[in-house]
Amino acid sequence: MPESEIALAALSALWFPVLFLCRLGRAAVPLAAAAGAGLFWLALPAAVSTGAAALTALWAAAACRWVLARRSGSAAGGAAREGGAERLGEVAERLALAKKEFNEAGGREKKVLLLYSAMKYLAEAVDQQAAGRQFARYISDYFGTEDFAFYLLGPAGEAELFACGRDTASDFNSPEGLRRAAGLPGKGPPEPFAADGKPPRAGVMVNHAGEAVGFFAAAFPGSSASAAELAAAMLSFAEELAFAVRRLRLFREVEWLSRVDGLTGVFRRGVLDERIEEEVRRAQAFRTTFAVLIADIDHFKRLNDGYGHQFGDFVLKRVGTLLRESVYETDFVARYGGEEFAVVLPRAEPEGVLRKAEAIRARIAAENFSHGLESVRISVSIGVAHFPRDGRDAAGAVAAADAALYRAKESGRNRVVDASQL
Repeated sequence: MPESEIALAALSALWFPVLFLCRLGRAAVPLAAAAGAGLFWLALPAAVSTGAAALTALWAAAACRWVLARRSGSAAGGAAREGGAERLGEVAERLALAKKEFNEAGGREKKVLLLYSAMKYLAEAVDQQAAGRQFARYISDYFGTEDFAFYLLGPAGEAELFACGRDTASDFNSPEGLRRAAGLPGKGPPEPFAADGKPPRAGVMVNHAGEAVGFFAAAFPGSSASAAELAAAMLSFAEELAFAVRRLRLFREVEWLSRVDGLTGVFRRGVLDERIEEEVRRAQAFRTTFAVLIADIDHFKRLNDGYGHQFGDFVLKRVGTLLRESVYETDFVARYGGEEFAVVLPRAEPEGVLRKAEAIRARIAAENFSHGLESVRISVSIGVAHFPRDGRDAAGAVAAADAALYRAKESGRNRVVDASQL
């Protein structure tokens, strides 16, 4: 075989290891490049002719060039992959930001729809109790809390609970609790407050045209916002609803006038009858009791004849106020007729009712009723009865209390008599 053919055969045999080394990956590229470059020197002694030597040189150069091209391509591909990874990271960040903005926009849209629905519902509501229950659901969905209370405020600042959350143990469910939350003692109108803590709590006034028409208090378990920030959100919510709350209050005032005695400020006789029937149903359903007190102003006709009807009206009004101040929020005071008043005490024990009746009698007896320069003292007689002990229905309980009252009158007035003593 000619020496030139031997050299070409050797080059061809060595070409395959070069290809194999290149396919091993980026780590074998330098080794493959060295192998391709050494092919020329290995085959050179066998290439005795000029043509064979030239062909061998060209063959080795092509191998080296091919290997270097592969190495360059691998480096470029790695850089491209790194650049692609960076771009993918940027795209992922943009997508996460867009998703967050989309969720926030969805939350804002939900709140706008809830606010609009609440305004529309309150503006059209006729049934106050149903409106309060639905409004409570709107507040819960809007703020994400169940510990809240929304009050309607009367002209004198008196607070009437309109809507509340499912947390029945909340301090916000009574006017006294609102004042405790604001750090204020005793009874009185609610005051705005913002208290950081666990949870943060806040209370804001609902104003319409410069007049306080409502009060909104809430606690926010799990919230990371400050009490001041939450109060600002509550105030913004309340301002949007102020007109509808004002309408509710006017509607409530009209209803109130139809149920409340204009002179004494306590409920009318028809409302008393409804309340006693309601207490009978509740007592029968839950096997509880309630008490009925009937109080009569002693010698009231003598007051009217001696001091005039205006003074008599003043006495009636003041006695009504004293009775309301002497009982709890859950108790019920009404004008029974003329100079007689009735008090309903739910879930009351006989001993406690007697103490309460005696305290009422003593307070009225100690009150000074001023008439010009003269100070007038009055007294009341009180009859007490219990359901179901003294009557099997509403009429029976009232009749037993009325009979006890007449016994107190016959026994000298200014005293308390229980129906069990008859």
